[in-house]
Amino acid sequence: MTDTNRLGLLTTVLLATALFSSMGGPALAPALPAIRAAYGDVHQIEFWTKMLIAISGLFSALGAPLFGWISDRYGRRRALNLALASWALFGSLGLVPQPFWTLLAGRAALGLSLGGLLAANTAMIAASFDREHGRRMMGLQSSFASIGIIVALIVSGWLADLHWRYVFMLFLCGFLVLPFSLSYPEPSKHRQPTSPDPTQGPLSFGLPLLCLFGFTAMLAFNIIPTQLPFFLKHHDLESARHIGLVLAVLPLSSAIGGRLYASLPAGARPWNHFLFTGALMLAGFATLALATTRIGLVAGLIMIGCAFGLTMPHVNTVLSQLVPPDRRGRALGILTSCKFIGLSASPIVLQPLLTSYGYHGMLLGSGWIIFFVAALVWAAGTLLTGRRYAGPDSRTLP
Repeated sequence: MTDTNRLGLLTTVLLATALFSSMGGPALAPALPAIRAAYGDVHQIEFWTKMLIAISGLFSALGAPLFGWISDRYGRRRALNLALASWALFGSLGLVPQPFWTLLAGRAALGLSLGGLLAANTAMIAASFDREHGRRMMGLQSSFASIGIIVALIVSGWLADLHWRYVFMLFLCGFLVLPFSLSYPEPSKHRQPTSPDPTQGPLSFGLPLLCLFGFTAMLAFNIIPTQLPFFLKHHDLESARHIGLVLAVLPLSSAIGGRLYASLPAGARPWNHFLFTGALMLAGFATLALATTRIGLVAGLIMIGCAFGLTMPHVNTVLSQLVPPDRRGRALGILTSCKFIGLSASPIVLQPLLTSYGYHGMLLGSGWIIFFVAALVWAAGTLLTGRRYAGPDSRTLP
């Protein structure tokens, strides 16, 4: 296999697995009301229905560092293949009729592979591409992850109108990509300049800061698939198909934001980026909360999506710069774990806001939370690093 063919195969596999890594939760979003109705005899079923999405995030938080360790110890390729096979197997098990608690347990098993798929994908990118291509692939990873949400929401919206179990057919796509992933060789190990360890020395704040931001961003982001379907009922959107189409605005704008990330100036200061995207998220959540028309809903989702698409690849890029190559898989696994903890904690943490202030208060509160954390990351990063870190491209990506 020539180098060009190998690169093309690798790019295809990485973008396909990035697509899959985001489909686990959103695939169920349009079907949540139907699932709630199907299991109406379960006590507090509305809460437990939302947990079908959240529990996969909880177990993804366990799977991400595990697969990060596998990636460092046994190779990027083996970790990616194992995660992909598990994703396809456990995700499609929902096609089988079963009690609600068994369905919930299956979603937990899917979560392990979801965390591993994203962590292994990011580690594979960091190990296989040079500086410019690595930055571009991080942006494309974010774009394709957002496209995966679009595909999941739209297709599952149509499938859920037929029967809610049909949404689990989406996970069968993993078996189509697995043969191509198995045929790709392990990326060669190049000698690379080491970077400061984020757990030691003057940059010891780097990993905790990025993990905090990733946690909070996912905490706010998970409002869209878990809470918004019920919020949209108040705007006379009853059809699962229509709910799916409205929710698809968020990942579409996120995909655009991820693609734009690769075009940002190379010398841009990395911590300023967090402040800008945090302010944009706040504006989006405020617009969403105060919207009285569907145009306002769409405008709020566009702002939130663009901010999210711009900031998620940036978090991965900055962390990849700070971590030595032999520990990069574990560090990215920890970051991914924090993101999924935020995903799973979202319904629990935000439930008091929802109970006390309703959907409008919850949306406004979530916007202020993410802006406060973004401002904290910006202030700490700016004050503690000064000029020591000029931007994402100031060091060579692997």
